[in-house]
Amino acid sequence: MMKNSIFWSKGFIPVYFIIAVIHFVVFKVIIDTNNYSIYIFTLILLGLGIASILYNNKSEDS
Repeated sequence: MMKNSIFWSKGFIPVYFIIAVIHFVVFKVIIDTNNYSIYIFTLILLGLGIASILYNNKSEDS
């Protein structure tokens, strides 16, 4: 099921990091919020990007 998912494809990996940076910049710089939930969502997006990289590297090796 995960093999056919677009979220784990190699072309989607940069999207996680781009969205994480845009999310952080919008909420921290432009909106200037002091809410810590922006850090959690940004870290989740970065974690998904790293997990996608690891998943794609593992699937290439096997």
